[in-house]
Amino acid sequence: MPRYSYHCDKCRKAFEVIHSIKEKLEICEECEGPLVRIPSQTFIRSKPTGEPLKRQVGDLVKDHIEESRKELQKEQKRIGSEEYKK
Repeated sequence: MPRYSYHCDKCRKAFEVIHSIKEKLEICEECEGPLVRIPSQTFIRSKPTGEPLKRQVGDLVKDHIEESRKELQKEQKRIGSEEYKK
């Protein structure tokens, strides 16, 4: 059975579950917020060498989400700064 990573938009909890492709969790058990399902694989291959990375796809997605969140926070601060308002 495939492994899926889920991310809650409301409480930002992330977790993995193994279940059938026909199943889909939609509501977070902790906060009842909406869940986003992200299919993951055990290993992915790096482009240059073909060597397997020891990271799951879900981990890479979590990192991307966190980096995007930080960039958005920086942009919000820049827009709210006095320098931008001049």
